[in-house]
Amino acid sequence: FGPSNGGILCVKGKFAYEFVNHPDRLKTPLIKKNGEFVEASWEEAFDLIENKMKSIKAQYGADALAGLSSARVSNEENYLFMKFMRAAIGTNNVDHCARLCHASTVAGLASVLGSGAMTNSIPEVLDADAILVQGSNTTIAHPVLGTRIIQAVKKGAKLIVIDPRKIPLTEIAEIHLQIKPGTNIAITNGMINVIIEEGLADMDYINSRTEGFEEIKEMVKDYTPEKVAEICGVDPEDIRKAARLYAKADKAPIYYSMGVTQFASGTNGVIDMSNLCLVSGKMGKYGCGVNPLRGQNNVQGACDLGALPTDLTAYQKVANPEALKKFADFWGVELSANKGLTVTEMMKAITEDKVKSLFIMGENPMISDPDINHVEEALEKCEFLVV
Repeated sequence: FGPSNGGILCVKGKFAYEFVNHPDRLKTPLIKKNGEFVEASWEEAFDLIENKMKSIKAQYGADALAGLSSARVSNEENYLFMKFMRAAIGTNNVDHCARLCHASTVAGLASVLGSGAMTNSIPEVLDADAILVQGSNTTIAHPVLGTRIIQAVKKGAKLIVIDPRKIPLTEIAEIHLQIKPGTNIAITNGMINVIIEEGLADMDYINSRTEGFEEIKEMVKDYTPEKVAEICGVDPEDIRKAARLYAKADKAPIYYSMGVTQFASGTNGVIDMSNLCLVSGKMGKYGCGVNPLRGQNNVQGACDLGALPTDLTAYQKVANPEALKKFADFWGVELSANKGLTVTEMMKAITEDKVKSLFIMGENPMISDPDINHVEEALEKCEFLVV
């Protein structure tokens, strides 16, 4: 029972006990011999891993080894994994899939707000007056928050859904803007246009807390509801209604996911939603903000704990000598100051014979990474692959 879920168990965990006795579940280590997996003892598997990693490190150096941590495991496991790569192996080549599903979130929110995380806590949605969900099938992908949104609507919150699909949330939405796929930026610009043109912008907030408002005003002036309706394939009056509903609400959080980020223009889509929030004066306030919903259950935790090539725990930089010394002293080892490889750089480095060994914990790069053929080629070429 925690503040985020209030005793509501996510259906993904609720029924996970069935996996424990699933016939596909591995119970013993498998070692590939002559192209076929054969069962092995734990001792044999550990000895093989230790000997191969030591020999590769001795021959090519620590940076010839790399590791993928996981957004599906606990904070403690992510901390241990990145400590293993840095303190035991001696490399900063540690990463996970966060930069793939929400790279545009990190870049977009960091550039506008300074941090790439949710700006508000999950329980605050229960006190919302209006809720804006864009590019997220929340009840399916994030069931606990989806349930919270349904509870908020039952309490009186007005829901705006911006999504090309008729997702379950549209059944309880006040407004569903069923836009053409990939027109997220246009619809957000249209809402900002209405808010400014109808005098709904929070000018006191804008003048005291933001910069660049005149540029935004100039940029969106041509994005009239009529023009945006043409681009997005929706009713211009619905755009006006959505903009008014969001702007006039005292507490109105924005939730979005990969229906916004998974485009070439994803970063700009995230920036645009931040601008919508700022123009309305809804940043830094209870029950408001811009809240990315992650692709996997612990993307945030894996980043916070330091499973990143450039960041130690709590985003202390590898490039900062003071931070590096702090961890070196605490762990009692010398640490590398070399910038580590990202997940996509690791695959490239394997194909270029720069990385010889890859240790994967709870991650599936064949699913997560771009260009599955390139990933397959890299994994097949990898001299020593541990999963």
